[in-house]
This record gives sequence, structure tokens and C-alpha cells, in this order.
Amino acid sequence: MAITMARQRSFLEFLLVLFSVLLSTRVGRAESNSAKEREARTACLAGDYTLGVRLLSELFVSSKDPGFIYNQARCFEQNSRYQEAIGRFREYLRAGKNLSAEERADAEKHIADCKELLASEKPRAAQAPLASASQPETENATAAERPSTTVHQTNPAAGSPGLRTAGIATASAGGAVLVAGIIFNLKSNSLAQDLKKTDGFTLGKESDRKSYATLTWLGYGVGAACVASGAILYLLGSRSTGEGTVALLPSFAPGQAGAIVKGAF
Repeated sequence: MAITMARQRSFLEFLLVLFSVLLSTRVGRAESNSAKEREARTACLAGDYTLGVRLLSELFVSSKDPGFIYNQARCFEQNSRYQEAIGRFREYLRAGKNLSAEERADAEKHIADCKELLASEKPRAAQAPLASASQPETENATAAERPSTTVHQTNPAAGSPGLRTAGIATASAGGAVLVAGIIFNLKSNSLAQDLKKTDGFTLGKESDRKSYATLTWLGYGVGAACVASGAILYLLGSRSTGEGTVALLPSFAPGQAGAIVKGAF
């Protein structure tokens, strides 16, 4: 059956809305994490190590960045909670699978300093260790099955102008999304260069870099899917005879986005 312009617009709007939602979610999450990190630092410096460590635990659970465990240890150390600080530094060494030799040496130095300070203090009552809230979550995310949008087409002798128009519109939208992906890639590369500078590394910048990198590949995936779908729609509209069926199935998985195109011509 002939494709209607309403369905063409619906499919295009679906792609654009989806990309906008994913974009706003990523940016909002990055801003929220940066604000939470500032609040944690303020709490630690003000002596409220309980609040600071809890906020850092939430940041670790959401990002799996071992740097937040290191900051927990420093928060305890700054507030003279040396026994808890030693435990957090050791957890940092265990969780940080890709730590450099300098990072490991720094953590070991803090552990040695905390032990010296403990030995110099008078024995005090045993303290119940703070329950760790930073155990890594096991992620077993699977891509949810998405309903397909199937278009059945019977080509008239002169082809279908509606399909050609839909193809051009879809491909144009894909090009815009690809441009957005390129912009995010430039931002990610810029932050990466800043992080390499002396004293240029901050957890906030690293979190922003990861968010922009994810948005880059998302833009590339959605944009490429739109361009490919638009090309297929245009070719279908240009056919002079025969019947064809094309199915456009959005495909999503953690860190990936795209579309699967199935058809019979």
C-alpha cells in the first residue's frame, strides 16, 4: 500500500525527538554530576565527611570512576579519619585496574602517611568502619526490542514523489545529526587536550569528556542511519515498476544507536 506523508513525518519526528531526549539526558546528567562533585568537596572541607563520602559514593556508582574512591579517601584523611582513609585508598588500588605507576605510588604514600599518623596518636576506641556504598554494580543491559515501522509500497509507473520527498527530508535530518556528532567530537577532543596539560585534570572535565564522546558516537550512529534510510526511500520512490516492501527498525544498545533496514523489492 502507498506510504502516506503522515507516516513519513511521524518517522522523521521520531528520530529527531529521540536524539533530542538522549542529548538532553546526557548533558543534564553531566551537569548534575558536576554540581554533586562540588557539593562533596565543600562538605569534606567543611568537616562534614559523612555527607561528602556519601555524595562521592553516588558519583562512583553512576560513573564507575575509581577517582571518586580516591576522593573519599582524601575526605577521610582531611578529617583525621585515618583508618577509614586507609581502607578507601586500598579499595582505590583494587578498583583502579588501569592506574598508572605514579597514581599507585601516590595512593601508597597516602596509606603510609595515615599509618604514621595513627601510630602517633593515643589509642582510641575502636570505630565501626563506614559501610562501603561504592561496590561496583554488575551491568547486564540488553537492547530492548523495538517495534518496527514497515512500509509497503506499490510503485506507480512514474515512481512515487512522496517517497522521494521523504527520502530527501530523512537524509537531510541525518546530515544535521552527523554535524552535531562532529561538534561533540571537537568538544571531546578539546577537553582531552586540556586534561593532558599540567594541573589540567579534573574529574569534572573527565566526566564532560566522556559525555561528549558518547554523544559523538550517538550522533554518528543516528545520523548515518537517517542518511541510509533516506537514500533507500529515495531509491524506492524512483523505481518505475514493481512492488516493494521496506522495513525500518530502530536499533538501540548501551552506547549505540542506529537503524536496521530490511526490504524486498
